[in-house]
Order: sequence, then C-alpha cells, then structure tokens
Amino acid sequence: MNNERSFLVRALFDELPLKIVSMVIAVTLFVIVRSDKDAATGAYVKVIYSLPTDRVLVSDPVGEVRVGVRGSWTRLQRFDERAVDPIRVELKDARDGVLRFDESMVKLPVGLRVASITPPEVKVEFEPREVREVPIQPILDGQPAEGFRVTKVTSQPSTVHVEGAKSAVDAMARVSTRPLQVAGAHAPVLGEVLLENAPHHARFLDAQQVVVHAEIQPAIVERTFDSLPVKVQGLTKMDGQLEPSTARLILRGPSDLVLGVKLDQISLAVDGQLLDTRPPAKYMRNVSVNGLPAGVAAEVQPDTVMLATHRR
Repeated sequence: MNNERSFLVRALFDELPLKIVSMVIAVTLFVIVRSDKDAATGAYVKVIYSLPTDRVLVSDPVGEVRVGVRGSWTRLQRFDERAVDPIRVELKDARDGVLRFDESMVKLPVGLRVASITPPEVKVEFEPREVREVPIQPILDGQPAEGFRVTKVTSQPSTVHVEGAKSAVDAMARVSTRPLQVAGAHAPVLGEVLLENAPHHARFLDAQQVVVHAEIQPAIVERTFDSLPVKVQGLTKMDGQLEPSTARLILRGPSDLVLGVKLDQISLAVDGQLLDTRPPAKYMRNVSVNGLPAGVAAEVQPDTVMLATHRR
C-alpha cells in the first residue's frame, strides 16, 4: 500500500517544473493553432445608389446585401458589421440591365475577405422623369344634418405638381384628399387635410396638405298640407260658394324655411271683388296663397275652383 502511494507521489511531483513548462507549451500551441484556423460569418451591408436626374429608377433594387466573410477565427471575433461602409453604386450613366455586385465594392478590415454576396446581382430599369400639374379632388365623409345638403366643395390649392416616372405620372387623372368630416353639419365646414399618398415612383412637389371648404346649405324639401279650406275674399254684396271648397297645398324650398311654416300663418283664398257687382253666375277663379314666407314656392291642387255667386 505504501509502495503504491509513493509511486503516485513521484509520478505527480517528480520533475514538476518540467511538467509545468510542458503544459504551458501545449496550451500555447492550442491557442495558436485555433487562432489561425479559417472561419466564416455573415454581415448585412447597406447599398447606396447614385441616381440620374433625368430618369427614375423603377426596378426597386435591394437596399442591403448579405456578405459572406471569411478569415481567421481571432479576426472574426473582433469583426463588427456596423463598421463596414455601405456599398456605393454609381447609376447616373447606367442603362437598363443587370448590375452585378463585385467583392471589390465591399471594404472589409485587413485580414478578412469576401466569400459571397447575396443577392449577387440586381435588375436596374429606368423611365423618363416627368413633372405634371394634377387637379385635387376633395373627399368628404358623412352626411350633413337632416334637412341640409352639400352644395359645393373646393380645395385650396386646387392643383398639385407631381414628379416621377412617366408611366406613374401619366396615370394620375386627379389626386384625392383624405376625407373631411361633414357628418351632422348644418353650416359650412373648413378644414386642413392631407393628400392621399402619391403612387409608387412618384412624389408631390408642393405641400401635401390642403384646405378643403364644404358649403353646407339647407336642402330643398317639399311639404304637403291636405284639405286646406279655400276662402272667398272681396264679396260685400254677393255670397259665394266654392266647388271644391278645399285644396292641397305643396310647399317647396330650403328646409329651414319650409319646416318653419306654421299652419295658422297661411291660408288659401279666391278673390271675388270683381264679381261683386256682376250678375249671379258661376265663375272659374284662381286660388292664391296668403302668408307665404319669402323663398318658399307653393303649388295648389287644384289651382282653380268654381265660384258660384248669388244675391244675399
């Protein structure tokens, strides 16, 4: 038993300095080998395009690419993709076609290299740039209060200048606004609203907010009174009898005026003054409306009645 213990002690502690040095050398060699080992990672790099002034890019190329990066393990551990400059692509003189991303476009730190770029290429397509003045179409939301109506809608300004790809600009017959609320309104409504978004590959050159004015006025309504009595006026020597003795009255006009008419303020009458000195007979006479407010039109059915006169 003592012999075994003595053997273990000698195995562990005999020539201990030499064993420690050997361990340090082994760990150092491991670190050196590991640090020199080739490794890979990926980074997302932004792409910035320099565009022409007389044409519009309509192919929507990518705004960033994924770059495969290779290098030593230790260098990749210190690599920060946020420090990589964007890829800058010059398109001012480019024509329609395919643009390939080259590894020389990516500036990586020393000791790292580009292994791949995804996507490797993009399609570029241009259209002529066009500027045009387009009318603005004001849009309303909701209905005015009962008895009122929208009589006119305008915007200030009434047009907007649009710039963009020729196909997009030519397709714009008008530019709509965001809705202006007029629900429940009984007076003019004035408000600032935004224009709807410009189509793809186009933009507004003027202010994107306009003033919309909705003119709200009483609606033209109709109101009917049935079987109103018709009176005879102007007879002092004769008596008169009407056939028929009642008529229907239809009023038309702005809602506030028509709905404000009271039954006791209007009447139907036949003027018999010129017949007072004539012999008794039957005469056709027009029915008139008394007490009608200005701005309200009236229709009487029937509009003539038979007046039969006789001596008192």
